[in-house]
Formats: sequence, C-alpha cells, structure tokens
Amino acid sequence: MKYLLFTFFALLLACNVPKKEIKKKTNTPKKEKTIIVKEPNLIKNELIVVFKNPKKIEDAKSLLKNSGLNFHKMAYDKQNYKIGIVRIPEGKRTFWLDKLQKTKAFKEVAINTKNTLKNLIEKEENTLISVRKTPCFGDCAVYTLTIDKKGDVIYNGIDYVLEKGIREFTLPETAFKKLTKMLAEKDFNEFKDVYDDPKITDLPSTYIISNGKQVQIRLWNGIPDELIEVHEYLEEILLAKKFID
Repeated sequence: MKYLLFTFFALLLACNVPKKEIKKKTNTPKKEKTIIVKEPNLIKNELIVVFKNPKKIEDAKSLLKNSGLNFHKMAYDKQNYKIGIVRIPEGKRTFWLDKLQKTKAFKEVAINTKNTLKNLIEKEENTLISVRKTPCFGDCAVYTLTIDKKGDVIYNGIDYVLEKGIREFTLPETAFKKLTKMLAEKDFNEFKDVYDDPKITDLPSTYIISNGKQVQIRLWNGIPDELIEVHEYLEEILLAKKFID
C-alpha cells in the first residue's frame, strides 16, 4: 500500500514539473536585392549621324529632308569628318535608326546618348589611317579598314572578300612602326583630293584618310609613289591575314 502511494505521488510530481518551452524555428525571409540597371541618358528623338562622304554633305541633307526628317545641327565639323544631329518623329527612333543605317549617306548612325558624340570624336581623333573601298559593277573587293594610333585594327569585309564581317587585331610592333614611318614621309595634305578620270565609268573608289585629309582614288594613274606604297602596304597586311585575295 505504501509502495502504491509513493508511486502515485511520484507520478503526480512528474506531471506538475514545468515543461521547457521549445522555441520553434522561424525562417526569416531573405531580402531580395534589387539590381537597378541604369539606362543610357538618351536625348529624346535625336540620332547622331557620321557622314560617309564629307564632300557631299548637301546630298545627305537633301536625303534627310526628302525623308521628312529635320537636320538639327552639325555637332563636329572637320574637313574630312563631320557628325550631325538629326531630329526624328516621336516614337520612331528604332525605325529611323535602321533605315538611315541602310543608306549610303552615313557610315555610322547611333542613338544620341550623353556619351555618343564624345566617343565618336575620341575614335576619330585617335585614328591613324582609314581606308574605304566602294563597289563596282564587277567583283571588286568592298571593305573598310581603320588603324588607330596604338596599332589596333578594325576590318569590316562587306563584299567580294575572303573574310566578311568585322575582325579586330593589333599590328605587330615592327609593322606598326613601318606604317607610321611611311605616313611621316609625306604629309597627306600635299596629295590631291581626287585622282580620277570622269570619262571612265565603272571604276570603284578607294578613300584613304590620314591626318585629317581624305584622298579619293578612282584611276590608279599618276598617283604619287608615297600614296601607292601606303596603299600596297595596307593591302599586304590584309592579304597576310587572308581577309582579301
């Protein structure tokens, strides 16, 4: 009997012992990081255009006018490199960007942002020499080539070339030094603007720009030796790369 009473009291005491509070783990939701991508500081309803032929500015302006666009102003005006601002209708920026890029009047068309003009001017002022080959009725190579003052090269093969599209590379130091030496031997401003015979048709044009001077060559006759040597050396570089044949 005493044993039973003792057991009863033991159970009673056990039931009255305060239970330890069990804290439930709560998962605190992690705060998601919001990444804000800054959009370019667009200048509303404006495009920047780089004129392909600085000597035919009025033709390009007429094209813009006939398209119903407003040529706003010349933003950079050098003898052989001109950048203009074109105003376009509300909501038509993408349409006109694509359309003007397909014309033959401009070599570059871009949306006008805070840094667009600055970048284009820096690119131009850092250019050592550039070449542009135009089409003919036959299989003439069509491409552009730009070499900057550090020896970095941008080639864009367009038609009748072995390598189409944009390719970038850097000239070896010896090749770059040779080119700069050749360019230093004769000031481009001493060359004529055009070497041509208007009586002969179906001739492609080669435009070479260096030191702010553009030279157009249609007829390879009576060309100064220094100019021929520079052109041939540039072709040798592309031939070695197997970009042209």
